[in-house]
Amino acid sequence: MAEGKKILTAAGITAAVYIVIKYLLPYVIPFFIAYILVHLLNPLVEKIQRKLRWKKEIIVSFLLVIMLSLFILLFYFFYCQLMEQIKKIAMNFDYYYSCFCGIIDDCCLLAEKSFGIEVDDVRTFVYSSLDHATEQIRVYMVPNMVNYSMRYLKKIMDAGLFLLMLFVAVILLMKDYDEMKGKLQAYGWYNHFHNITQRMWKQGGMYMKAQMIIIFVIILLCTAGLWFLGNPYFLVLGIVIGLMDALPFIGTGTVLIPMAVFLLFKREFQQAVGYLGLFLLTYIVREFLEPRLIGSKLGVYPFVMIVVVYAGLYLYGTAGVVFGPVTLLLVMEIMREIG
Repeated sequence: MAEGKKILTAAGITAAVYIVIKYLLPYVIPFFIAYILVHLLNPLVEKIQRKLRWKKEIIVSFLLVIMLSLFILLFYFFYCQLMEQIKKIAMNFDYYYSCFCGIIDDCCLLAEKSFGIEVDDVRTFVYSSLDHATEQIRVYMVPNMVNYSMRYLKKIMDAGLFLLMLFVAVILLMKDYDEMKGKLQAYGWYNHFHNITQRMWKQGGMYMKAQMIIIFVIILLCTAGLWFLGNPYFLVLGIVIGLMDALPFIGTGTVLIPMAVFLLFKREFQQAVGYLGLFLLTYIVREFLEPRLIGSKLGVYPFVMIVVVYAGLYLYGTAGVVFGPVTLLLVMEIMREIG
């Protein structure tokens, strides 16, 4: 009976956490991020305040301006690099198209010689499909990129408004942070909330730190490896492959293995071996780092963590990579506090 009650309680808490994260969090996300920033910056702000005797809101304003300036500079640098490499891809599109057609011809000739199969119809079908896809890109994708430019401008304005709201929220919260915290401690429920958030902060911080380390290492390995292999789009591909590797059941092999096969058909065997070696290296590094940085620190089996991330993708979309594990940890900590 007690076990059944415990299961029902866990199910109810899970449903409540899902509803809050899915439907309530998007409306308060700027203030939630502001609280996290204030919590992180408060020790540094207090340390600076003891030396300079400035008001907290002035100190945090300077810190935010410095952080935002660094972010904009890094974003601009990577944006310029990405746009330059994307431009190269667009300019060399016909070359890559002809290379792919050459691979199709080689495959057809190999099938004819090995099995005596007439593959003219297959070749015609593949070429017509390629031509159709190319035409779709030229007719629809490029004009749509121009037509959606106003939407992109609106997104930029929304991002600017979000940053402004976040900036103001951090300053106002930092100003009254200590007083608000003191008043909240007078309420009994705050102690339970504080215990849960403190444990979540520790556990969630470990998970996020581990994920960022793994993603950064994979991106660094892919970018350096592609640069070493002479790929002119090493930055674009390195970032894309590294981010894809964070998603369950996708990984670096989704890109690196097809590229190795492509080079194999072009008879560039050294390059093909290089791409396969890069795939094996990134796979081994993730398999080595993930259990040590995530599973062991969270007290959750790596298999369970993968299941949670996969379920989070269905429940929350792309953000489920983060919100899936957060939901699990929050439910666990609430159950622990109740117990």
